[in-house]
Formats: sequence, C-alpha cells, structure tokens
Amino acid sequence: MSRKWRIAFVALSALITVLSSWSLAAAVESDNIFLHGAKLSRPVLNIAHAGASSLAPQNTLAAGRKALQVGADLWEIDVRLTKDGIFILMHDKSLKRTTNVEEVFPERSPWLVNDFTLAELKKLDAGSWFIETDSFKQIKEGNVSIEDQQSYSGERVPTLREALEFTQKNDWRIDIEVKPMDYLPREEIAGKLVSLIKKTKMENWVMVSSFDHDLLKAVKRLDPDIPIAALVIFAPWNPARYLEDLEADAYGPSPVGFTASLAAKLAGLGYGVYIWTYNQADQLRHFATMEGVRGIYTDFPQLLEPILDELFGPDED
Repeated sequence: MSRKWRIAFVALSALITVLSSWSLAAAVESDNIFLHGAKLSRPVLNIAHAGASSLAPQNTLAAGRKALQVGADLWEIDVRLTKDGIFILMHDKSLKRTTNVEEVFPERSPWLVNDFTLAELKKLDAGSWFIETDSFKQIKEGNVSIEDQQSYSGERVPTLREALEFTQKNDWRIDIEVKPMDYLPREEIAGKLVSLIKKTKMENWVMVSSFDHDLLKAVKRLDPDIPIAALVIFAPWNPARYLEDLEADAYGPSPVGFTASLAAKLAGLGYGVYIWTYNQADQLRHFATMEGVRGIYTDFPQLLEPILDELFGPDED
C-alpha cells in the first residue's frame, strides 16, 4: 500500500471512529429512554400494563388517565388494525371480552377486530364490562369510586392516534405492543405504524414491542431510531446474540424467559430488560431490586409507585 493510501486509510478509520462515538453518544443522550444504552433518572420504570388495568377498563383512555394519575412512568397498550386500516387499542383478536359487540352486532360472530370498521367500533361500549366483571376485585375492595365506575360506562375504543396525542399532551411515554396480525404483510403494518408515529411527532416518546419479531425488523428498516423490544415467552438460545441480530433495544421476557444473571448481562450490554406481568407487592419489590431489571409491567401501577419511591426516591424526570 502506498504512503498516500495509508494516510487516507488512517484518516478514514479515524472518521469512522468519531462517527461511531457520536452515534453512541446520541443514543445515550437521546430523549428516548428506550434506546439501546440510554440512561434513566431512576433505575426502574413503572409500566402500566394496558393502562392502570386494575382501576379502569384496559386499553382505554380512562386507563391511561388513571395510570398517569397514580404515577406510572408510561403506559403499555395493545394495538390491532381495523377493517379499514386504522390502529385501535385492543388486546384480543375478538371484541367479545371487552366490549358489548354481541349486543350491538349480534349477527357478526366471532366479532374479530379486523372484520369491523372504525366507525362501527366507535359505536361500542368498551367500559361497562370492567364494572360487570370486576376482574381484579378492586371495585369490591372499594378502590374504584362510584364516580369512576359511572364514567366508565360508555367508554369508547380509542385509536392509536388518540392514545399518542393523549401521551404527547401529558408529556408522557408509551410502549406500543403490536399484536401479531398474520393476515397482513408485515411491511404494510410497520409502514402504517411508523408513519403515524412520525405524523404525531412521537419518535422520542415511544417504544414498539411485539412477539412478531419480523414485524420489529420491518419497523427498524423503516426507521432505525425507533426503539424496538422483543417480547418472548421462552428465552432464545443466545439472547444477547439474538437481540444484536434483531437490532433490538430491549428484551421483554415472561416469568420463564429470564433469570437474574441474564437480566444483569443484558443490562451490561445496554439492553433494556422489561419484565411482565407482576401484580403482588412482594413480587414488585423483589424485582425492583434485581440488578438489570429496567422496567416492570403491572396492572397495579398504584402499588409499584410507592415501592419505587421508597427504594429510589421520587422520579425527577
């Protein structure tokens, strides 16, 4: 190699090193706390699972408001696409469990989300079921006021846009779990999602999570700056390598998908470890003190918040 080419090679190598350093610094200093290597003002995030699901109907703006009120750092929501291609908040494939769809559209069994337009969904009551079932026994225990119960009757199915705008208005954060939708191309789903995140200017305040890891790859291809979290039931054979290949920012394991040593290892590599779903006070305290755990999904953010305040002090972010 000639002297001229050696000098050019050295200069190029130095430039690459500088750019890499800038890239890492940008990730660490970004407003988006979900990015690989980002720092938190408090070690553990209080993540309201589908909103404050024990106090309000899950995946509704009411659940978001309640989660914000009790001090959650962010809310996690589940999204699916309607027949006319609009993202709405809904966990199940069917509308049956969390709406009155059987009463409004009795002939449309099995009431799949993708068989209904947004206009049809907006006719549904997505709140009364919570009062009728009292799944977490919080109404029975007197932890849901009569006023709140009355307000939930007639609660509507929100769109993702509405949820993002609510989050933005309150200077808050959101984890969007995209449910698997194998009847649509992943590129189409990812395109709609990334477009909406950008239109609402929420790039620095969101994380996208899913069990569909090919969908997560599609999101990263469209916008590498949007953080993604790989949700898993069981741990991959080599989680660190798997997350690296996926270009993931975070790991979202079930109770059988992680160990204390794995959480510590992944955290040391800059990955966020967000565990789900824990609702007992002793569990919440135990995992809040575990090295490497960055966030805990819970239906009871009102229980987790005082534990985190006691352990780490109030969140000043």
